[in-house]
Amino acid sequence: MKLPAPLTSATVVCRSHLDIAALPHIAETISAFLDCSVHWSLPAACGFAFQDGALRLVKRVTVHQTIREAKAQEILHQYPKFRAFEPKIQRTEATLVLRQKQDPFYRQKLFTLGMARAAARGDLSVMQWLVREFPGCYVTRAVEQAAKNGHLQVLQWLHRNSRVGHIRDEGGGRNNTSLDVFWGAKELYYAGLNGHLRVVQWLQEHTNPTPTHMFFVTLEEAAKNGDLAMVKWLCNVRGEWSPYAAVLAASGGHLEVLKWLKSNIFSSSPSANMDDAAANGHLHVLKWLQVNSGYTTHAAMNKAAGNGHLGIVKWLQNTRREGCTSVAMDRAAANGYFEIVKWLHTNREEGCTKAAMDEAATHGHLKLVQWLQTNRKEGCTTRAMDGAAMNGHLEVVQWLHQHRKEGCTTAAMDGAARANHLKVVEWLQKNRKEGCTLAAMNLAARNGHLD
Repeated sequence: MKLPAPLTSATVVCRSHLDIAALPHIAETISAFLDCSVHWSLPAACGFAFQDGALRLVKRVTVHQTIREAKAQEILHQYPKFRAFEPKIQRTEATLVLRQKQDPFYRQKLFTLGMARAAARGDLSVMQWLVREFPGCYVTRAVEQAAKNGHLQVLQWLHRNSRVGHIRDEGGGRNNTSLDVFWGAKELYYAGLNGHLRVVQWLQEHTNPTPTHMFFVTLEEAAKNGDLAMVKWLCNVRGEWSPYAAVLAASGGHLEVLKWLKSNIFSSSPSANMDDAAANGHLHVLKWLQVNSGYTTHAAMNKAAGNGHLGIVKWLQNTRREGCTSVAMDRAAANGYFEIVKWLHTNREEGCTKAAMDEAATHGHLKLVQWLQTNRKEGCTTRAMDGAAMNGHLEVVQWLHQHRKEGCTTAAMDGAARANHLKVVEWLQKNRKEGCTLAAMNLAARNGHLD
């Protein structure tokens, strides 16, 4: 069996040394040592993306596999001569290699995975090589992968050479054989989901996909991404609709998509449009909805405050009447939005709950915790120090220890040990009496902190 040619790098280096260049087996030995393709599988090689490197790697991997099969044949041929333990292991491995070679399902698996990975990269040269080397196998996942990644040329080639297409080769002539390509599963869905309009249009025209409930998800994804052309096509050609598409368009700030959907598709949740637009800080969408029959709930200000959109909070205060709940200040405090917390304290009456200081402490917002202590009366719970300890915020833990009476639980030291916050664990050990559970000791020991 002919070995694969030495690696180019090994050949070049050896040729630069005259004393080595005269000994070809040296280059072959060095190449064999450096050649990691012997450890690659065929599907992995098909997914290799580097210019034309994939096909060369695929061919090299195939040569190694052929060598393994030849060696396996030789080992089994010598079976009667072996009685020692080591050859028995070799015979077992050889049997497995040959069984895989003869197993049609294994061949189909290699072909399916290889074609899918090559199709995902749009590598026609590898796909054509696989078709020649694996005659009679079915093309399944490759169709979806090509559509998902927008490789129209791959889909066109598959269709041109499939039983349902016009069976022609690359030169325009007629093939003697055709591919068994499975169309009509999820390829149009995946193409639409990833915004490949040309691919979607081609699939609709050439493969006649059957109606399916999945396409409303494609419409929603297009609305969410602001892909107006895709939204129009799905509604006008495919006849898709979703009451939630307008909500997603508003949430993403895609006003033109929202306008079109409002004019052409019924939305069953008009309040969600403004609530989600407020949550994501899209003031231009809010203003348009304000004069086009939109309305909000208190969730709008709650979400805007929690996400740090002070301008939206102020606009809602001046324009709408729904207001907010204590959740607004709780979320703003948890996420460290100090200015919003102060604004809500001054301009709203809902206040906050103990969760405000608990979450602010948990996330290390010490100045906010101090402000809440001075300006609010809700206080906190043991979750404040527990959370601060778990996240390694030692300064917050120390401040709570000095200024609050709630203390902590064993969860503080357990959590600090689990996250490897050794300084926090040491401080808690010296200054608190709650201690820890056996879990903390085990975690500390596991991380090498035996002291």
